[in-house]
Amino acid sequence: VQKETQKWNEDASFVDAISTVLDGSEEILGTRIITLSGKFTKPFEEIKAAGNGFTVERVLYLEKNSAGKVIREVLEGGEELAVGDKIIAEYRIWNEENRSFVRIKAPRTASLRPVNQISGHYGWWLRPLPVAGWHTFSPHGYRSVLEDRTEYWFDSYPEEKTTVTEEFFVTQAGTFRMPVMEIESLYAPHYRANGSGQDPVVSK
Repeated sequence: VQKETQKWNEDASFVDAISTVLDGSEEILGTRIITLSGKFTKPFEEIKAAGNGFTVERVLYLEKNSAGKVIREVLEGGEELAVGDKIIAEYRIWNEENRSFVRIKAPRTASLRPVNQISGHYGWWLRPLPVAGWHTFSPHGYRSVLEDRTEYWFDSYPEEKTTVTEEFFVTQAGTFRMPVMEIESLYAPHYRANGSGQDPVVSK
């Protein structure tokens, strides 16, 4: 499992692992894996969350100032936003195994612009979330800001629950659809996940 998705040969102990496998039974030595893939097109709202080895979920918050305090309200879908509003996106990820070379693709609507529009290093912080069992630990990686999406590239992505966070401003009025986000192990792309389709983002 580790050889499949990790840079495991950087550790000298991989020699022992190879030796153990080669000493295995004929059934083990005869093991073969076939990977199949397929593509199809569906409307955003009909796409359901799916994954193998990963899960990914995008949660949007509206940031407000109330009595001198900054609060965040979860956007359930269909709320009407105003140009200038600040939106926080949390990408909640569960990973079954530690994996190397992982990419997250987080598309955004045409009405949202990242607060930080400069690509660069990302991660290495830990903050609690007001959601049981979740925290904002983000591994160190590279954040690439593109015209229609943000991509995150991680040399090593840890197992269990992590959260990637991004901030936006609402810059246009209208009704917009947000494409689903994806996470993928590029060494073994059958380990991947996509989020579900979300309600339109409406701004005035």
